[in-house]
Amino acid sequence: MNTSSNLFPNSNFNEVQLLAKSSDIDGDSNFPQGCQISPDLSCVLTCTAADKMLRLYNTPSCDSSSSCQTIDEDTTSTIGANNKPAISSWKTALRAQEADSVRSYCWYPLMNSHYPSSCAFIASSRDQPIHLIDAYTSLIRASYRPYNGLDEMESPSVITFTPDGSRIFASGFRSDRMIQVFDTAIPGRDATILKLGKTRRSSDGQKGMVSALSFPEGSSHFFGNNKVFAVGTYSPGSIYIYDDRRPSGDPAATVLHGGICVVGHGKSFTKKKRRFAEISIDEREIESKEGYSEETIGKHEVEEESSNRYHDDNDDVGDIFSMAKVNWYQSRARGGITQLQWSKGGTTEQSDFYVYSASRRSDAVIAWDMRVLTGNDSYPIRGIAAYPRDGDTNQRLEFDLSDDGKFLLTASQDKTVKIYDVKKGGLIKSIDGFDDVTNGISYKSHEDLGNLLAVSTGARRFMDDNNDEEMLDDNVGYGNIQEIPGSLSMYKF
Repeated sequence: MNTSSNLFPNSNFNEVQLLAKSSDIDGDSNFPQGCQISPDLSCVLTCTAADKMLRLYNTPSCDSSSSCQTIDEDTTSTIGANNKPAISSWKTALRAQEADSVRSYCWYPLMNSHYPSSCAFIASSRDQPIHLIDAYTSLIRASYRPYNGLDEMESPSVITFTPDGSRIFASGFRSDRMIQVFDTAIPGRDATILKLGKTRRSSDGQKGMVSALSFPEGSSHFFGNNKVFAVGTYSPGSIYIYDDRRPSGDPAATVLHGGICVVGHGKSFTKKKRRFAEISIDEREIESKEGYSEETIGKHEVEEESSNRYHDDNDDVGDIFSMAKVNWYQSRARGGITQLQWSKGGTTEQSDFYVYSASRRSDAVIAWDMRVLTGNDSYPIRGIAAYPRDGDTNQRLEFDLSDDGKFLLTASQDKTVKIYDVKKGGLIKSIDGFDDVTNGISYKSHEDLGNLLAVSTGARRFMDDNNDEEMLDDNVGYGNIQEIPGSLSMYKF
């Protein structure tokens, strides 16, 4: 196992225990798509791709008498190997069948198993309303129906609760650039519409289909008022910060737009150079009186232009490394944002002002500094840190932050889970040995249960046209392309 835990001997990641691994997910191209531990840590929610099913697993326990696999720096994980230690068989406790593929799901943020009325989650599937599903009975409690400008119901691609659970934000519609906000207590089609632009094709506002929504968590957060939120979009990849208390609906600031870091409405960050020397009319009159001809004045302008161009170029030399860094961070988000998350914990003065983003075909999770939200277009918002991972794929690879905001855990295409120190940026541990791509990460801490990590694995595979004849000659059926089953695993630190 690749690990650098010796650099952080006092961290909680030196010893990792595998509590359980799912044993009931099977079928071609059937794998869990992400995962979310419930707010009270009593269960884990996921959805499987092929059977279009939402699954709920109860959190397993691990004590000194149970058989849990220990993974430390001297032990190599053998998940999926023939000689693996015995681990708990983990089966679905509750199933909720959806009519079509599930696009997004989210726990009710105040969920507590001691209060059954709070045990619920929302889910959005293709061509279906948003369903509020009971976590005890799997029955639909309520439906929220978004309608577009043609009075047609349109299912969103991304949904989330506000931190207090009072409202549901839905977006990612194909017909228009908008966010529909539902009151959780009022099902139906009544919603507040927040437009991201005047029309679908207008040049103003945020471009692209919305792909991520995120609110700051916790009442102690600097922006924890249920009003400020971040919105990410696919191509062109962009991140905007909004405050829905502003009556105009304009964004409070623009972090990214079209791969170029700006603050405003789509103006690129470019340094304007003076092509000619600025000579006032009074100066021209003085030069004419002193005997300067028009040709002499023209020659004077050319000389001044060369001099100014020389000084401007020298000024650019000092910014070349700074701009290269800015451009590198911007390029990480051009493929389209897949996840956004605000910083947690408030353990340092600046931690409340960070927003973390993951993108398609990006090899890093990026942290952005929200303290540079100014109206000055000439000063771009800059990425402050990058946490590497193998992410050259269009598949959504999730990440999560510890409750204190000190650690970042990210899924990776190389079948590992990477754990980083947020402040120092160093890799603390790399958990490997998974059977397939890790696509989902959810991390929660509890005083009694400890630190729990849920990991979902699996990826959709397609036949390569170059291998069609070879597969037919070997009598390999098309249904056997996906031979690696997806799984959901639970770890304890």
